[in-house]
Amino acid sequence: MSMKPSMMLRFCALTFFFLLFSFSSAEIVAKGFTENETEVFYSDYCSSIVPESITSSQLYTSSFGPFDELETGYYIGGNRILNPKITGISNVLGFETRYVSQTNVDGVYKVEGSLTFYKPFDPKRPFNLKLQGLWSESSEKLCMVGVGSAYSKQGNLLTPSAVFKLTNLKNTSRITTLITGTLESLSSSDNVNYFEPISIIMFPRLNYEYTFDSTESIYEFSSESDDTEKNLPLTALPRRSFCSIISRHEKVFELHYSSNCRSTKQNCLPFGGGIAGYLPGFVSFRSISCSGVKKRSRVLIEFRNNSYVENYQFFNPNTTLIGEGTWDEKKNRLFVFVCQFLDIGESWSNAHVGDCTTRLSLRFPAVYSMRRTSNVMGQMWTKKSVNDSGYFDRIVFQSTKKRVEGVPGLMYEYTEFDRVKTFCPRNEPVRNKGERYPSGNSNDMIFDISVRDSERKSGWGSAIPFAIGDLLYRQNLYPMTLPSSMFETAVPTSWVQGRPINVSYEISITLQTPINSIDGLHFSYLYEEKMEITAEGIYDSQTGNLCMVGCRKLLGSNNQVMGNGYLDCEILLNFQFAPVKPNENGRYIKGSIESTREKSDPLYFNHLFVSSADKEIDDQGRSLIWKTDVKFTMALISNTLVCIFVGLQLHHVKKNPEVLSFISLVMLGILTLSHTVPLVLDFDTLCLNKQDEHKVLSHDGGWFELKEVIVTVPMVVAFLLLLRLLQLTVSARTHNGNRKFLWIAEEKAALVIVFLYAASAKITLLAAWETYKPDRMLLISSHVDHPICIIVKSYASLLLDGFLFPQLLLNLFSNSKQNALNRSFYIGTAFVRLLPHAYDVLIDTKFHFPRGNSDRGFFSLAWDVIIVLGLLFLPAVIHFQQKFGGHCILPSIFRDPEELPLASKSSRTEKASSA
Repeated sequence: MSMKPSMMLRFCALTFFFLLFSFSSAEIVAKGFTENETEVFYSDYCSSIVPESITSSQLYTSSFGPFDELETGYYIGGNRILNPKITGISNVLGFETRYVSQTNVDGVYKVEGSLTFYKPFDPKRPFNLKLQGLWSESSEKLCMVGVGSAYSKQGNLLTPSAVFKLTNLKNTSRITTLITGTLESLSSSDNVNYFEPISIIMFPRLNYEYTFDSTESIYEFSSESDDTEKNLPLTALPRRSFCSIISRHEKVFELHYSSNCRSTKQNCLPFGGGIAGYLPGFVSFRSISCSGVKKRSRVLIEFRNNSYVENYQFFNPNTTLIGEGTWDEKKNRLFVFVCQFLDIGESWSNAHVGDCTTRLSLRFPAVYSMRRTSNVMGQMWTKKSVNDSGYFDRIVFQSTKKRVEGVPGLMYEYTEFDRVKTFCPRNEPVRNKGERYPSGNSNDMIFDISVRDSERKSGWGSAIPFAIGDLLYRQNLYPMTLPSSMFETAVPTSWVQGRPINVSYEISITLQTPINSIDGLHFSYLYEEKMEITAEGIYDSQTGNLCMVGCRKLLGSNNQVMGNGYLDCEILLNFQFAPVKPNENGRYIKGSIESTREKSDPLYFNHLFVSSADKEIDDQGRSLIWKTDVKFTMALISNTLVCIFVGLQLHHVKKNPEVLSFISLVMLGILTLSHTVPLVLDFDTLCLNKQDEHKVLSHDGGWFELKEVIVTVPMVVAFLLLLRLLQLTVSARTHNGNRKFLWIAEEKAALVIVFLYAASAKITLLAAWETYKPDRMLLISSHVDHPICIIVKSYASLLLDGFLFPQLLLNLFSNSKQNALNRSFYIGTAFVRLLPHAYDVLIDTKFHFPRGNSDRGFFSLAWDVIIVLGLLFLPAVIHFQQKFGGHCILPSIFRDPEELPLASKSSRTEKASSA
């Protein structure tokens, strides 16, 4: 097969350019690789720290000294390449060892690895450095150089080069050994790859030697433990391994300081002084390393201002301690020797561990009481004397959770028998035949509550049994599916026989203080006040009465500075259960929570009225069904009447087609639009908020949707009739060339309406914005519409009430005497708009019903009266305009003399002749 010369030349040319391009690309890539990789030489930056040596062995490992294959650490700095905002939340780094080999110098090893910072400007693309260097056992130093990749704040790819240095890198480490280091950029400060120096602290896990003797530790702590306290052994806990308990159990604890800490002069923290002018409210534990055989652990103890530690790890040596823990199997406690981080400055290069005079103990209580309901409790103190520098008062801490799930044998101890007898005297029960109250082991003992007080505060909460008898309550401890014979062997005899039983409860309440309301319905709240109460008392299943005394945890901006007084135990709780009815699931409960203190006491709080949320929801649901039925009925009647009145208007213009041009297009547009919006949106969207809709649907048995369809049918008919009337009016106005003055009058009327409506809308929105400021609206309930939206709805309804105003202006500017609107149409439609306002006025003045309807917006009683008068005034004006002319409403000095009545003309003539 022969090839033409021209094709041969083209083929050779393509081959030549392809080879040239390939070699050029390879040269560019090789050059770039060489520049990036060989630009950084170890000898230029590290030879003075660890002299350069040559690898002498083919064997290699992935760990060295105390470093495992993957170690974590913490850092500060690195601006221009690390995001300081993210660093303030999480400052974790990772060091991965990939290659370790012996060199020709004893005790010097070649190390290759990578350093990763997980939170740069783009968290999805971490800042990663590939490093290589040498570690010297004798000098305890590591020096590495390398090049990495990162992305700038603008998203541009960077290739920074750096030198990485670590000190105190020993083969073995103790609690006082702190590995510190730096990562420094090798670029000039004006280079895009430059970043500020990074300080690093690391806690490696390998070859750790526990410093404090465990036997001496237990002896030292023995004087600090109470032999009467019963604690859970490790074998009783859900995670029975010591290390799993230390690493996975409760990590965050609430702090309670002594009452002396209210003084700013008192030192209350183990690292001296308060933090940023206040005391932290929580402390968390993070395990660094653990020995399950020795039951010893190394932990970081971090003081913090929040209890959220799940996704982010942030290390601040100024608010963190480090300790060694030992488990005492006799006392069933964890004892921890605690040390401080010292000499912490802007850089961590000089930081070290010292001052190990702080002690900490932690235990898992086996017996709970009303004042002690946490599943983990502990305390922290110092060995220093009061006059020593660094002394602080004892700190108590406890877990935020109330119990250990799935642990058998936990007991509850009742400690308030005397107070219960004083406040809850038992009366002989009045026996009513056929009435039965919830038993102590039923799920009816758990209930949701609705709360209010005398100062408009309202809220919600829940009441859950903590203990029934001496045993902790579990919802799944006594399954309702088990036969009754099993209950008799599983529960105390007093439960079965119906005698009064001892009970303990956990009650959580959220109270809101309203700052704004519309017609009695609150929309925004100043703040939320939380109450956490633990109580114990007696429940009588023969009368359904539950009477208890309780303690509430004192919460607030300075809640942690309470010492032993962080509980207010002067509280009385009384609840009355309703009899159990076979066919009803609702748990109707009424009761009260009150303070037994004097009103002058700062811990006194107002009497709280309590009812079960089930009853409140049911009552609200029934009330809403009645209100919704009234709305449906009024909507059905109104839409039907509108159909009739618009039909009469169509009949009127059919008989008198010459009047079509004199009908206001703006008026017809407003009326048509008012029937378009409800068809686009659901009826329940306009009438109900989300919470009300749920209540209505759950109580109305599916009739809501059917009623919605019934109301929609006449609404569609009215919309079509209005659309037809609008089409006829536009057609008549367009095809009648002699009616140009009507277009001019329509434009004038439209301009006046737009100006007036826009001005009034601005005033309304400004008033609403001032009343419902954004900072206040942050706490608005999600179950109701936003007040601004309700104001807008109310304003739109107000514009619709004035639907005759555009016709009035058109008649005024055109001085029309045409009978454009049928009397039945404008009087009847005004009556339809008047009906709901007249209904509201009647309800308020005659029946004095509470005004709690959020749909009405700013339609108070005064507004309703004004709108009713306006709806009576506008049809009267239209009637006189169609009879005497559009200018009849103007004063005589503004009217043409030809338009004045005969008596007025003669009087003007006489005045003129006399003059």
